[in-house]
Formats: sequence, structure tokens, C-alpha cells
Amino acid sequence: MPRFVPYEEAIAPRTTQLNTPSLAPVAAWFQHQGWEPLSFQQETWEAFLAGRSGLVQVPTGSGKTYAAVMGAIAAMLHDPKPGLQLLYLTPLRSLSRDIEQSIRRPIEDMGWDLRVESRTGDTSASRKARQLKNMPQILITTPESLALMLSYAGAETLFGSLRAAILDEWHELLSSKRGTQTELCLSALRQLRPSLQTWALSATLGNIQEAAQVAVGLDIEPVVIQTKPPAANDHSQHPAPTR
Repeated sequence: MPRFVPYEEAIAPRTTQLNTPSLAPVAAWFQHQGWEPLSFQQETWEAFLAGRSGLVQVPTGSGKTYAAVMGAIAAMLHDPKPGLQLLYLTPLRSLSRDIEQSIRRPIEDMGWDLRVESRTGDTSASRKARQLKNMPQILITTPESLALMLSYAGAETLFGSLRAAILDEWHELLSSKRGTQTELCLSALRQLRPSLQTWALSATLGNIQEAAQVAVGLDIEPVVIQTKPPAANDHSQHPAPTR
């Protein structure tokens, strides 16, 4: 069943200490920003570190990106490994630069030994060639670019260390040709990495349980973290944060 978080609870900062020790670097960065992790963000991080896969549905601008990536970053910092660790899939290549900047911000602020890059149709051929020789730990890409990478003879090596895939704007991909392409790519990745964790992000969905199941695969029970926005005439709720 979906885990429904009341809107006022979900957007409220957690004043308690993060429960998982490996989240300490993440907590330190949030403190550095003068922020407290939001309830749904912390819940997503802890579910990720517990090895779960799932879907996060919260309003646009509420902090889905950091909910999705910080658990994976905490895992990478706790157990560093070479090669590509996290794949961030976006259907909108125009957003890849903004996503990259958002993910790069805590890495650069805290001096974490992680590299994040984008790979889309706009990426230069020289950078793509360098990436194939030395993949970043975090790669932001599109379904089309991912499908092409999976067709390479060295795909098993490229994705041999992959821990997780994030599916941004999942509602944009579902029930479309690009969505089918994404599902085929995920199937191929799971053949290479059976332990792959998958997290989908969306601001709006119809059948959320079905959408979550499609995202994580048929053999996995998804975690669904969902918030309900306040009623239009309810002025007691707080506005959604933008991070």
C-alpha cells in the first residue's frame, strides 16, 4: 500500500537527528545550508539505504531531486567504488543542466570525491568519448542516450558497478514509446545488475501503485512515498519549499 504522508508533515522539517549513521554527510550539508531535511526526503533516503526501490510523488518544487539522490550519495560516500554508480534518467534533456547543477552543489560545497556529468544529444563527441574511458559516479542522461550506451560492446563494463537508477518525471514517460524504451533499458540494466535499485519521481500520477510497479519491475515490492497537497481553501498549510 502507498505510504501517504500528510502534506503539512511532509513539507515540515525534521528537527530530530537522522537515524542512519551513513546519512551524516548529508545531514552536515543540509545544516551547512541552514536547512532541515523534509519528512519525505528522510523517508526516501532511509528506504534507499535499506535496499528498497520505489516512487516518490510530491508537488513540483518540493525537493524531489534531493530526496532521490542523497540516499545514493550517502551510500557512495560510505562505501566508495570506482565506475558509474548512479544513473539519473530524465525525459527532458533541457533540464539536464539544471539537474546536474543541483546535484553538483552539495558535492562541491562539501568536497566529496564524486563526479557528476550529463550525457545527452547536446554533449560533445569528445566528452562522450572521455566518459566511456572514465565514467563519472553520477550520470544524467535521457532514454535515447541510455539505449545507445546499452548497445555498445562494453556495456557490461560501463554499467558493471551501477547501484541505482532514478527516473525523473515518470508521468511523462508512462504509456509512451519513450516509456517503453525506458522499460526495455531498465530490463537490460537489471540483467547486468540484478541488485539495481530504481526510484521514480513524479508530481502527478493516476494509478500510483501501478506506476510504481512498472518503475521497479514485477519482482520487487515498491515503496510509495506520496504527499497530498492542501485544499485550495485551506490557508493553514505551509507553502512547498523549492529545494
